[in-house]
Amino acid sequence: MTTDYFYRAQAEQFSFIRIPKALVTGNDFSSLSISAKILYGLLLDRMVMSSKNKWIDDYGRIFIYYQVAEIQYDMGISKKKAIECLGELEAIGLIQKKRQGSGMPNQIYVRNFVGKDTLQNESEVQKLHF
Repeated sequence: MTTDYFYRAQAEQFSFIRIPKALVTGNDFSSLSISAKILYGLLLDRMVMSSKNKWIDDYGRIFIYYQVAEIQYDMGISKKKAIECLGELEAIGLIQKKRQGSGMPNQIYVRNFVGKDTLQNESEVQKLHF
């Protein structure tokens, strides 16, 4: 494969998946595999579409639909690996699945990677600096 350099505006021609730095460098998430971290970035990206589609529950929480087969395709991984990645995210509390019934896809709630305690502490620190 021959590659070339990026020139000027070409650097902005791609869409990107954002993965929070805290997932990569933070100790709280060191047990997550790289694949699970990438999946979390994909899930965050899906939330934009869910918000536009008004997939919001009675409590104002956004949920997404992302079936295992879609994860497999998007990430180029096996069904087993896709299920493992979802399991990792669920075990650490970054997602919560809600079953809808026979033949219906699960609703997936993507949870904030910044805990409530952290948000409170950051808010207190900001008050000290301003």
